[in-house]
Amino acid sequence: MTPLKLTAASLSETLQINRGNVFKRAQKESWPFEEVSVKGGKQKLFPFASLPAAVQIAVQKRQRDDAADASPTHEAHAGALPSGGSVSATLPPTGIAGADPLLLSNSKSQSKNVLPQWADDIATARTDLVYLYIKARDVSNKKTKDKIAKEFLTAYNSGLAWPKLFEALKKVSRSTLERWRKDLAESNHDYHVLAPRWGGNAGNCKLTSDEQNVLLAQVLHQNKRKIATCVEYTKDILRGRGLPSPSSPATMRRYLDKFKEQHLDIWVINREGEKALVDKVLPYIERDDSLIEVGDVLVADGKRCNFFADNPWTGKKCRPLLVGFFDWKSRILVGFAIGLQENTQLISAALRNAIIGLGKTPKVVLLDNGKAFKGKVFTGDVDLEQAGLLGMYARLGIETTFAWPYNARSKPIERFFGTLGDSFERYLPSFTGACIEDRPASLRRNEKFMQKMNPENIPTIPQVGQALSKWSEFYGHKTHPTIKNKTRAEVFAEGCGPGVNVPDLNFLMMDIKLKNIRQNGINFLGANYYDEALYGLREQVVIRYDFNDVSSLQVYTKGGEFICAATRVEKVHPQARILGGPKDVETLKREIGKAKKLKKRTLGIAKDSLDIHGDTNILNAIDFSKMPQDLPGKIEQIENQHAAESEGDSLPSGRTGKGETVPACEGNPSSPERKQAAPVVPLFLTATDRYFWLADEAEVRDLDEEEKQFICEYEKTDDYAVMGGGKS
Repeated sequence: MTPLKLTAASLSETLQINRGNVFKRAQKESWPFEEVSVKGGKQKLFPFASLPAAVQIAVQKRQRDDAADASPTHEAHAGALPSGGSVSATLPPTGIAGADPLLLSNSKSQSKNVLPQWADDIATARTDLVYLYIKARDVSNKKTKDKIAKEFLTAYNSGLAWPKLFEALKKVSRSTLERWRKDLAESNHDYHVLAPRWGGNAGNCKLTSDEQNVLLAQVLHQNKRKIATCVEYTKDILRGRGLPSPSSPATMRRYLDKFKEQHLDIWVINREGEKALVDKVLPYIERDDSLIEVGDVLVADGKRCNFFADNPWTGKKCRPLLVGFFDWKSRILVGFAIGLQENTQLISAALRNAIIGLGKTPKVVLLDNGKAFKGKVFTGDVDLEQAGLLGMYARLGIETTFAWPYNARSKPIERFFGTLGDSFERYLPSFTGACIEDRPASLRRNEKFMQKMNPENIPTIPQVGQALSKWSEFYGHKTHPTIKNKTRAEVFAEGCGPGVNVPDLNFLMMDIKLKNIRQNGINFLGANYYDEALYGLREQVVIRYDFNDVSSLQVYTKGGEFICAATRVEKVHPQARILGGPKDVETLKREIGKAKKLKKRTLGIAKDSLDIHGDTNILNAIDFSKMPQDLPGKIEQIENQHAAESEGDSLPSGRTGKGETVPACEGNPSSPERKQAAPVVPLFLTATDRYFWLADEAEVRDLDEEEKQFICEYEKTDDYAVMGGGKS
């Protein structure tokens, strides 16, 4: 091919000297040239291939600089020549853009493949260093080549003359520099020849297919096997199968690192599971909290505290549970409750505190997916056909939504709990650590010194609540994460409500259930609730109860009429007089007295109703719904009315009222004829029941000797003594 020819004007611009100096240098160094006729005279053309090496590099560099100016993608290397001059070398783009193909026609290293960027940067930096070296040799004709090379490399390797080139190439020896100069000259100054020869297979997998399959089968397992063990077992498995395994352990590790970078989703789902995939790999939804106001959305969740507190029931230390309601807008904990377990009672208390603290009822509550939070009391998911009532949140006008299960990012309160753990829990004296590895030294084995220096100090639950309230106030003065120049407390104060009516709130927060009345009253939360007004009733009733005070239940008819306030039945000691204390004996006496009173009342009603001439139709006139209040007087009224309506048959001599008697007659149940009648003896379950029955029988008839003997013996027993001396 015909070589490229350059004019003196282009060389003047490239070498940054005037045209006269170009001709002087050409004459001095005997540059070959050709004269051609042009308009106005003759013009010298200097063949590129015949120019000195330094000039050829300068021409090539100028063309690269022009291409870089048109599309700047590289950082410049700049430094000062030892003589005080300066050379600016710009890292070129891939290839010599804009260069004439003739410049690269004889290149022995010309590659059809494009260099990666890092290799192109190194090749260009090496070319710039060679150019500076050749230029230093050209301007120092009076010095020997050895001395020039020594001075040049001393200046370069100091890192001060050309710092950016030194940062890219580090230290260079003379033999390396001479080799670069020779390779560049032999390649017709194509900088590609100086590209590094290592790294050409970067990114290409060197493992065999058998190695890949066996190695991935070992690593991609939920047991999270160690990489070193998997690599070792891969070698053993392939050796046992008689298959080659040429790759080194380091190569296998690099392959796994590359696989993890390119297939993180596969890596995580196989080793850590679906939740980790959601937390670490899947993109998350960004929510704009500027679209809501304070109180629009409260986020509720519970956490097991990382500190000990005193259990008020057992007196032993325990890790309490915190249920909190977090305002999404202001990022403040507006209400919380601390208890022993996550149940609807604790959540209800936290909600009440949140509404009182917020000063208004929230519009939406984002609830956890836990069992306690998904209870019917909060969702309103009750049988409306039977009860006709809604859940607590529905009565308060609150919409409820539920967070995705096992997805912490769907609940903003989770990050707050993390801050709470670092800023509050760790400052309590009974801190237990977030995990086993995080335990304080005093809770570890054989740490007698730390246990002595940090004696156990367990706060009570009320003390923890007071401390958390103070910390919440302190936390409110922190800068808001999304609203600049405002604290959390300031944002909350701007949007909180005027206040709520606490008694009305308490009534609305009472839960409602439809219950059946059984022999021992109403069974609720594993206990029985009873009142004398429930005695004899077996119809379904509606109960209202406050989760913060379950000592009593408000009982209503299905029509909404109030019946009573049933209290919790207190269990008695199995052997109160012998093993119990005075309180146990008093409780037993009270329960026995209650049963005696109710039984006596029922027996009296039955006896009086049957005494009215044995006419059972009179029972239809009794208003049994008012039995506990005025039934004895009602019976007497019905008796007198019945006697007056009987034609020609006046009330015979006998009983005219309770406690009054007349001479005996045939119809009088207290007559000798009635007393001599053989009584119907019921089946007694206990000796106490027989004693009470005989005591009642003694009022209407004479007891026989055997019955009198039983009463005498019973009054000597412990049961009789526990009852306080006998029948009241």
